[in-house]
Amino acid sequence: MGHNFCGTIRSFLLILALSTCYLTAAPPDGQARIEQLEENYVNIKEHFEAKIIDLEKKVGQLEEKIKKQDSLLAVLKKGLHPLKDNIDTNQHLRPNAILRTCHEINVANPSYPSGMYWIDPDGQGIGDPPIHVYCDMEAPEANGDNWWFDAVKGTTSIVHDSESEMDIGSCTEPGCYSRQIKYNASDVQIQALIQFSENCAQNIEYYCRNSPLKYNGTVYAWWYDKDGNRKEFPSSTNCVNLDDTEKTEHDSILSRDTVPYTRILFSNPFKGSGKHKVSRLRCHGKENTEAMPRSCEDLWRMGHTLNGIYSVRGDKQVETVFCQFDKRHNEQDFQKRIGYQDIKTRPIYFYVQKDKSFSQSNVSLPFERSLVNIGGAMDLPSGVFTAPVNGTYFFSFAGLAQFPMPTGPDPVPVLRELGANLYKNGISIATSQVNNGSPVSSPFNLSPITIQSTVSLQAGDKVWIQIFIGKNGGYLHGNNNQVNPGAHTNFNGLLLEEEI
Repeated sequence: MGHNFCGTIRSFLLILALSTCYLTAAPPDGQARIEQLEENYVNIKEHFEAKIIDLEKKVGQLEEKIKKQDSLLAVLKKGLHPLKDNIDTNQHLRPNAILRTCHEINVANPSYPSGMYWIDPDGQGIGDPPIHVYCDMEAPEANGDNWWFDAVKGTTSIVHDSESEMDIGSCTEPGCYSRQIKYNASDVQIQALIQFSENCAQNIEYYCRNSPLKYNGTVYAWWYDKDGNRKEFPSSTNCVNLDDTEKTEHDSILSRDTVPYTRILFSNPFKGSGKHKVSRLRCHGKENTEAMPRSCEDLWRMGHTLNGIYSVRGDKQVETVFCQFDKRHNEQDFQKRIGYQDIKTRPIYFYVQKDKSFSQSNVSLPFERSLVNIGGAMDLPSGVFTAPVNGTYFFSFAGLAQFPMPTGPDPVPVLRELGANLYKNGISIATSQVNNGSPVSSPFNLSPITIQSTVSLQAGDKVWIQIFIGKNGGYLHGNNNQVNPGAHTNFNGLLLEEEI
């Protein structure tokens, strides 16, 4: 239609041009009129050329609309409902956003009806393309045929080519009827959905008449799981005998580690009849993950899809890992450990001093002065440190041992000893000991004693210093100097690294 209209315009211009050529042969007195006609011709020509361009554009737009209408008509003739499907599929989505499961869609808006939706279990923008699935937004009992599945809204069902009732034929050798089940989703997307869901299940219904699954020790039918492992049907009471009455046998997979069925095999050795029907693969809920993820896989289950560096909970520390979410979970470099982070939920350290002499053995050493006690884990009167959190701690003790002076007119050297232990829950874990045998009479018969130790503690473990007196006695020297009290005997500790 557009081309005919354009042709008419061009014919009119041609006639106008011929008329102009004829008028050019007119007498001289008509020259002014001829010039006017030529000017009119140019104006008309430019006007119609602009109209032609505009009309051709509109014709192209109309032809495109006709193609779309023809396509829609073809779909309607097949009995489909593209308009409804389009509404059901896209009304819950933000622009360029596709959720991972029907469960997520239901959580986003519980008012969405059951129907076909697009989801992307392995993550939008990575891995395989989105898949078209059926979302059951009602409790499965409402359908009447889901006795084997939990009553959960937002169940994802993956469609396949073996849902209708199918005849196994008349072949007689075990497993001679073989059917591979082709799902409307890639293996990658199916496994992603299974890993992302709380539970998945599937079942087979087999209608038998003189076509047993097993008979007299011979297995005539079996199936294969997702890993290609052969599985036999249960030793049921329905389809294990020759019986001219049609019976129904059910077999279900209720484990995420096994679904889906990938191939089913049957046989009809006694010329009876057998038919099978395989349900859709159904998954519901969301796999539970700890509040603090332990791996890139946990992060993926929580919804992360961007490659990058993340913090996860290791065995004892917070670890830094690089997650490459565009790879599968079992592929190399999906998770790469970078190192760990020194995380402390609260600072814990102390520094205490003793400004009095002390000679009592086999008891925890008390302290009188606290310079620092961040975290409040050190109790001065008892001298006991109680670990607030699991972790690795460092302790350091320094004291000044003082020994009694030799007596008598001719003092004889006498071996004198003083020791100190670091105790953990009543068990000595580090010790230090000094001795002195000087016969010289001096008010400063002193020797330093020190202990340092790195200890792994659990929350609630107790640590303290305890002295013991060896031969001929000794004691910790006190310091009553007002300028620098407590400088001779001091104890400090700190949390080096916390275990989470």
